[in-house]
Amino acid sequence: MDIGNQGVGFVEKFLYYYYKEWNPEKITDMMDCEILWFETGIDTFYSGQDAVLKLAEEKRTANFHSYEITEPLYKTKRLGRDYCLVLLKARLKEKSADKLCKSHEILITAICRLTDTEEKLCYFHVSAPAADIEARNLELLMLTNNVPGAIFCCKYDERLTLTQMSESFLEMFGYTQKEIEEKFANSFWEMIDARDREATLEDVKKQLALSDTKEIEYRIRKKDGSVAWILDKGRLITASDGSGIFYCVLVDITKGRLAQEELAMSLERHQIIMDQTNDIVFEWDIERDSLSFSANWEKKFHYEPVKERFFASLSYNSHVFREDLPAFRNAFDQIRRGKGYMEIEARVKKTKEEYIWCRFRLTSQLNKDGIPIKAVGVIIDIDNEKKNSQQLLEKAERDPLTKLYNKGTAHALIDNYLQSSNMGKQSALMIIDIDDFKMVNDTLGHLFGDAFLVEITSDVRKLFRESDIVGRIGGDEFIAFIKDIPGNALVFEKARQVVEAFRNLPMQESWDKSISCSIGISVFPNDGQHFQELYKKADYALYQAKKQGKNQYVHYDDSIGDGFPGIPVSMPTAVNEKIDSNEGMGNTLNSKLVEYIFKILYKSIDVEAAVSAILEIVGHQFNVSRAYIFENTEDDRYCSNTFEWCNTGVKEEIDNLKHVSYDFDLGGNYVANFNEDGIFYCRDIMELPRKQKAILEPQGIKSMLQCAITDNGEFKGYVGFDECRMNRFWTQEQITTLIFTSEILSTFLLKKRAQDSVVQTLEGMQNILDNQNSWIYVIGAESYEMYYINQKTKSLVPDVREGMCCYRKFFDREEPCENCPVKDLDDTVKNCTKEFYNPILNVWSSADASRIRWKGKDAVLLCCHDITKYKIN
Repeated sequence: MDIGNQGVGFVEKFLYYYYKEWNPEKITDMMDCEILWFETGIDTFYSGQDAVLKLAEEKRTANFHSYEITEPLYKTKRLGRDYCLVLLKARLKEKSADKLCKSHEILITAICRLTDTEEKLCYFHVSAPAADIEARNLELLMLTNNVPGAIFCCKYDERLTLTQMSESFLEMFGYTQKEIEEKFANSFWEMIDARDREATLEDVKKQLALSDTKEIEYRIRKKDGSVAWILDKGRLITASDGSGIFYCVLVDITKGRLAQEELAMSLERHQIIMDQTNDIVFEWDIERDSLSFSANWEKKFHYEPVKERFFASLSYNSHVFREDLPAFRNAFDQIRRGKGYMEIEARVKKTKEEYIWCRFRLTSQLNKDGIPIKAVGVIIDIDNEKKNSQQLLEKAERDPLTKLYNKGTAHALIDNYLQSSNMGKQSALMIIDIDDFKMVNDTLGHLFGDAFLVEITSDVRKLFRESDIVGRIGGDEFIAFIKDIPGNALVFEKARQVVEAFRNLPMQESWDKSISCSIGISVFPNDGQHFQELYKKADYALYQAKKQGKNQYVHYDDSIGDGFPGIPVSMPTAVNEKIDSNEGMGNTLNSKLVEYIFKILYKSIDVEAAVSAILEIVGHQFNVSRAYIFENTEDDRYCSNTFEWCNTGVKEEIDNLKHVSYDFDLGGNYVANFNEDGIFYCRDIMELPRKQKAILEPQGIKSMLQCAITDNGEFKGYVGFDECRMNRFWTQEQITTLIFTSEILSTFLLKKRAQDSVVQTLEGMQNILDNQNSWIYVIGAESYEMYYINQKTKSLVPDVREGMCCYRKFFDREEPCENCPVKDLDDTVKNCTKEFYNPILNVWSSADASRIRWKGKDAVLLCCHDITKYKIN
């Protein structure tokens, strides 16, 4: 065979195993042990089978394509007896499913040793035309200069010596290549922030132990002095001389890192607030109709709440008390329809049988189209507050013996109903009088009379509906108002049942007479359209029932009215009578005093001044020596005299009792003095324990009455009344009135202290903001009107005020600044940072803008940091 053809065949075979079907065993067997191998580029000379094979393996690792040789053009020349020079010009095309796969021209020079016993490749040189190389270098340069981030190469040595840097790398650091050489001696190690060098090196070593790639974050210091956070992603490549080279891409992650840190701090602040409150925070995803709650829900209710299809399932799967559902559903519906804020009170199930009162506050969140997508809210436990208010209201509205409405409340409720009533609907008014009840009291005693009244009124109340109004208007007289009756027959039947209830009530054996009642009836609107008119005619009918022999009911008609000629409507009747069964029993409230106290508290702007005034009024009313309030410290270990009124000639003690220890000064367990109703009644202080007597006796106290102040069942202090003249007997009326007064004062005072605590917290937050070394202010999201300005901002611009527009005051502009970070905020972008120069104030600032809610409005928090010295330097 001609040696030229033999050489072409041998080269074709070698190229097949090298480019198309990679086979390292075959190509090793075809190479001479001392083969010389050249490729295009600098430092691309390799000698020996091992070096060539290692090069081939690295290229295969970096590029998994196989290739086809197309358009081959061979030339050969004999070199001595056994050597042949083979020249090949061809196109090398990637084997790929992509129809647009690239191909490029190659030139190969090969020298083969060809004998009868062996064929070996001794010399191999592959190159690409210069124009192709230049084009590829240009493409690579454009790619490295335009890829996001900065690209560089450095040696894996102690100094991380830089070998290549892209333009974006130089821009990131702010240095030229010459400045890096002069300042850092091309050491990337020196360009890393000193705080992060050692930790970064350890992290790289750990990652390289697992693979040849790294991904780390660290800080660098730029030429302008600013610090930036960098994400470094790279691969370690082993060069032909065995040294390691890093090929790396750097990405500036400063904004994300700062935002992440700010978010972490914000979440930490939020968690601290959440941990310090018993309230439950929730979020309603309106689009998905799903709810999420803070952990306090399960702490409070001890069960998993409804979270999915919340609004859709309200009617059949809700934790809210059924009677409260319509108003509750309406509140959430209003939010769903675009209402910005809603507040509703409703009862929520706590156990199978127990519901507690809660207050729901909701604020909607809108998308960029103004459509509500979410609502954030808080659930506040107001059960004790509601129950205390209800108890106070019932005490003010109810007769203390029978628990029916008292005469004032019954009158007002009936009158209000009549004023708003439809004339087409009938209602009836009854006056019920117990026949000869004075004889019962005189014969069997007031205790028996009271017991009888309690039992009979309980039976009578059951005869009427919940919506009907039943009250006690005199010692033995009652009133009943029946709403919306279909006709008189129902009223007469109800009156008959009341008469029968009295007849059937069992009496003592010693009492051989039956107790009966008489009833007078008038009907709205036929017999009158106003309370006094209806009452007058029912009273006439009652008189007629008494006249006809008692133990019966009578409905008013004109013939009865004719029997009372000349009597005015305003004539005193049973409505104005005192309740004689309570005379001398001392268990009623001084209603005028209580009413006066309520007026003072509700109309007063200054609660503390009102409390002092009430102590003086009560002190004068009951002629005590001293009236006062003690309030506990937060840890309940001490109490302080916070309010005091002293009668004429009585020494003030408030300054001497500012920090009294329950343990050391009062002997411990002082709360044990109070009974289950929260009353500590002491007629003679000399009977008290030694330490208590020692603190009371120097004040000149002989007798005292104290009422506990409680908050959620916890003892928080007491309201007290001292008598310094005698060992006083406190009557039941005095005790009842003082207890009621104390409860009212406690309620308002606890509310005042809670408000004070909130104010102190807000003042603390204000103090924190005012002491920040940044210019901080809050503006309207649309109006740019300033809602809040911290002290540092006011010190820079002394005449700045809330309500001014930031761009007018700080930049002397008539419209918002063009590069204002607020303009870049929307529903998806919650935070934006920009640097800008203020020529009016002559400062450079880095401004962080964040969307927030401020007093129910959409607003933006701006935190401006002074970076002037960095810009100047």
